[in-house]
Amino acid sequence: MLQTPFMWHSPRVILLLTSGVIPVLVFFSKRRRAQNLDNFPTVGCSFGPSRCFNNFYVGASRFLVDAPGVLKEGYEKYGNRPFKVATMLRWTVVFSDPQHMIEIANAAEEDLSFREAMKDIMGVDDALKINVDSPDHDLLAELLKSHIARNATKISNEVQDELLASLENVLGSESDDWISIPALGTVNRMMVQTWQRFFVGYPLCRNSEWCSLVAKIHKDAAILSVVRRLVPSVDIPNKFRFFVKMFSNIEANVDRATTLLGPTVEACMGEGDEYFASNQQKIDFLARLVRRSTGEDNLLRNLTTRLLGFTIAVASTFTHALYHLATNPEAAQALRDEVDPIVQRDGWNIQSVAKMSKIDSFLRESARINWLGFFRQAMRDFSLSDGTFLPKDCFVAVSLPPFHRDSTAHEAPDEFRPFRFSDNPEHSMTTITTQWLFFGYGKHLCPGRFLLAHQLKFMFAYMVSAYDVRIGDGWTSRPPNFVFGEGIVPNLSAHISYRRRQPTHDTR
Repeated sequence: MLQTPFMWHSPRVILLLTSGVIPVLVFFSKRRRAQNLDNFPTVGCSFGPSRCFNNFYVGASRFLVDAPGVLKEGYEKYGNRPFKVATMLRWTVVFSDPQHMIEIANAAEEDLSFREAMKDIMGVDDALKINVDSPDHDLLAELLKSHIARNATKISNEVQDELLASLENVLGSESDDWISIPALGTVNRMMVQTWQRFFVGYPLCRNSEWCSLVAKIHKDAAILSVVRRLVPSVDIPNKFRFFVKMFSNIEANVDRATTLLGPTVEACMGEGDEYFASNQQKIDFLARLVRRSTGEDNLLRNLTTRLLGFTIAVASTFTHALYHLATNPEAAQALRDEVDPIVQRDGWNIQSVAKMSKIDSFLRESARINWLGFFRQAMRDFSLSDGTFLPKDCFVAVSLPPFHRDSTAHEAPDEFRPFRFSDNPEHSMTTITTQWLFFGYGKHLCPGRFLLAHQLKFMFAYMVSAYDVRIGDGWTSRPPNFVFGEGIVPNLSAHISYRRRQPTHDTR
């Protein structure tokens, strides 16, 4: 996902960062000492009081490179009891009990904030200099909810059209020879083009410079998110901006993106709810966003940064599944046996894709075993119904493996079984239960989950139908994930090989 002069995923770099400057920065961080959480048992280190610097640093270093192992140790040792783990930025209280999960997910934003937690982890607002005090700060998320709800079918058709264009643009369809590509980087290119169709419309979504800038800005934001986790500070915004300038060209790229978006925004300003481009295609989402904005200073740049700051996690989700497909050729044939007759009978559309239960099951199973949790930050002192007390500024995580890998709900829960859910329509990707939290739960349940699920399923089904896929040279099994603190990312450097689908099903 990240291609930079500094190889952040290199074990040598991680060791250097976590063994030199970082302990000093952690020691002086107010966040580490902000709350008294002694009532919660500590996991990840086994000596000394939890406020001891050595104890905190040992736990934070371990969590940085083995978060799944630390979390597994916690819920195996304490069951449904909450416990705390150290990260480079703070102590985090982890919950794995269904009742706690439901209460946390349904808590009001002014009590347990999703937005503040994501801002703290990702640092996108600081990196892009988004004006968080603007009355328009929450406008994008609000419009996404209403716009997707009102126009789901139309948007799905547009996204499907752009997915086909991006697939053909990036992969082509003529080669009978195996072609090796970097998996995550290639998927990200296709997703950028696809989602820009929704946000800024055609033809800007197919402007190669625009798509390249969006990809670079997302990449830099991801790098800076890593830096942010490693460099706690009392004065986060100013110190963080120092690293923004040191490690990225994000400010110059945002300036150029603002220039490219300008003509489209200007055209939207004088129209109604829908702006018609020269080819009569609607860019209605951007038009609504422009019309609802308040006309604050630097309106164009603020619109640009908000659009760029709204990142989509679909690329990682799809790449996880692609690695599973490339190392399970027998599953590919079973998927084709489902996809081919449906497409021959009904064509490619939202209704036909909805009938592909094995495609749905494959993607859900991949996401089930490759997701860690969701987060909240206490905005004020807050108590759960059983009396569990969370002090102001406390960082809260709900660990998903106890739910997604519950042995009472899933046979052999640690195994990847691609068709685990294919015979039960109640276990689709978009069905929300306490055993399936991929799209969240409660107040912050993803409003675009049906659109995202359709995009994933359509793209995956088309890949299966049109291409043979195998794992790249040097791998004999699924490439291991890259784990860095709270994040689980598909292997950053692995390649897959593809070719136009052959008459036979031999992918050797």
